[in-house]
Amino acid sequence: MTSQLDVLVGMVVTDALKVHDYVQLLFEKDISLNIYNALRLCNGDDLRALNGETLLKVEEKPDTLIFSFSNGKRLDIDLCDDAYNGPEALELHIPGQPTVVWN
Repeated sequence: MTSQLDVLVGMVVTDALKVHDYVQLLFEKDISLNIYNALRLCNGDDLRALNGETLLKVEEKPDTLIFSFSNGKRLDIDLCDDAYNGPEALELHIPGQPTVVWN
C-alpha cells in the first residue's frame, strides 16, 4: 500500500523543530509536515539530529507511522486515539497542491 507521505522519501530535512505544541519537519522544495500527535525519536531525543538527513522510508501502519532516516534515526508517530492532541494527527503542505490532513 502506498502512502501519501511517500512523496517525502528521498527528500532532505532542512529543519526539524518544536513549534508551540507540535513538531514541524521542513523538507527541501518548501515542503512541510506538521505533526500534532505524540511521537518518539528512536536512537536519540534531539529533533535537530534530523537536520540535513534524507528520509529513506515511510511505513504507514494502522496505529503508527514510521519514518527512517539516513543517519539511522527513526521517528515513530503514534496514531492511536490516545495520541491525538487535537482533531488532526498530521498536515502535509506541498506548494501548489492541496494540504493533506490525517485525522
